Amino acid sequence: MADQARPDDRWRHVRVLFLAFLGLWLLFTLFPLYFMIITALKTTAETNLTVPTFWPELFAFGNFAAVFAEATNFDALIDSFVIATINTLLSLFLGTLAGYAFARFPRQAGGENLAFWILSNRMFPPVAILVPMFFLFDSTPWGTDSIWSLIILYLVFNLPLATWLMMVFFRDAPRELEEAAYLDGWTPLRAFLRITLPLVLPGMISVAMLCWIFAWNEYLFANLFVGTDVRTYTIVIPTFTHGSQTLWNLQMAFSLIAMIPPVTLFILLRRYMVRGLSLGVVKG
Repeated sequence: MADQARPDDRWRHVRVLFLAFLGLWLLFTLFPLYFMIITALKTTAETNLTVPTFWPELFAFGNFAAVFAEATNFDALIDSFVIATINTLLSLFLGTLAGYAFARFPRQAGGENLAFWILSNRMFPPVAILVPMFFLFDSTPWGTDSIWSLIILYLVFNLPLATWLMMVFFRDAPRELEEAAYLDGWTPLRAFLRITLPLVLPGMISVAMLCWIFAWNEYLFANLFVGTDVRTYTIVIPTFTHGSQTLWNLQMAFSLIAMIPPVTLFILLRRYMVRGLSLGVVKG
């Protein structure tokens, strides 16, 4: 009886250690968010103390209203949302068509080499195209300080990602269903819209979320290309200063407000995100 109890005791110890590890990891990952929240609730004087405090001495809920003292700060959130949404729709539309072509007609579409070349455009450092892109958009009718400049510029990075991922999703979709639809007299476009597209819908939502988050959080191009007529929230955050003093509480408050749209989208679409990111992982 004692020998039979020992394995159970060992597994109990392993479970306790595993839970302790998860607790420490959870504490490690959530601490930055916790510190953001308490910093957003502190007064300016408390945020500049030499020894940081881990709980506000006086809750300053007015910081969340103070960040909108300038109306342009709220407009920056709107500009970011418009840019990210339009760019995501364009990336998803063009990436879906290109991904389907590479998945179903690889030879006619250019083959694996062209598909990999498209993906490789996502790999080079963004700073490498700053100067040529600046002169390119400066010669356009809308100039550089425009939402269309960022929308088109973000396509350089989101479109290759959308194309490659959608190509993988379409490859995993059974082609036999399309062929059966052809035998029933369906056109290729009808079969694509009514059969193939619903099969990869979770994957499309996952791709859309990845593209949207990139466009929503991008800072480098937004800081260099726009700033007068168009402002994104990422270039507003560093402007919360008072002389040479950084207003960390206002920066954290505005950052928490900017987290609301992506977190809300992820909560609403989490079921499709999990299904989309797991497409092709398990083969029957």
